[in-house]
Amino acid sequence: MPSTSSSPPRWGNLLVWLLLSCLAGYATATETAAPTIYTATSGGFKYLGCYNETTGIAGTVGNRALYGGSNQVLPGEMTVQKCQDFCKKSDSNYKYAGLEYARECWCAISLSSLSEKFPDTACNLACEGDVTQVCGGNLKLTVYIARAASSIQITWAAVLVSLGAAITLNLR
Repeated sequence: MPSTSSSPPRWGNLLVWLLLSCLAGYATATETAAPTIYTATSGGFKYLGCYNETTGIAGTVGNRALYGGSNQVLPGEMTVQKCQDFCKKSDSNYKYAGLEYARECWCAISLSSLSEKFPDTACNLACEGDVTQVCGGNLKLTVYIARAASSIQITWAAVLVSLGAAITLNLR
């Protein structure tokens, strides 16, 4: 005699369970944690802050915030450590290492006095080589300073001009 039970077939329950499991797995896989500022000092550098790029500022003649040094672009590979290592290996004793656009590394002896410090949240692009680390942003640099450096280097001329001071040299 045929069954008069109204319960759904077992295969239907299994299919619903599989579908829900797949959807839950998809949602988990597409969610990623926001990148964070790399603050370890083991590489000889310490985090200084998020600074704006100066190429578009009037009076800079297109010079960068980290001008006159070296740079390296590593699409798909850049990390904070790779940038710091690149800046340390140079014979120029670079004082600053900066990352921009998730893949660019910039090294320089000084940071432009026209570059302003922004909130850390303005540097919001994940490094292409390690998505857990921040590598600058759109016209923003995640800047690190060599631990041996005691202060931000600004040209004396800029400091004196801003103070309205003058120097007289007495040459004999």
